[in-house]
Amino acid sequence: MTFAAEGHALMLGSVVMTAAVFAVALRRRSWPLWLAGLACAVMAVVIAWRYRRPLPSA
Repeated sequence: MTFAAEGHALMLGSVVMTAAVFAVALRRRSWPLWLAGLACAVMAVVIAWRYRRPLPSA
């Protein structure tokens, strides 16, 4: 699967933000931060889905 070039920066930013939130949640051992990390992960997947390029049909 390939992604549109316009979305690369946004996808990278969402992945970095998700990793940062999970790192803080792990450090503080906070359930609300874990849930925020889960929400960030879902949003990162939604962003990747939005900027995907479908495979060409045969």
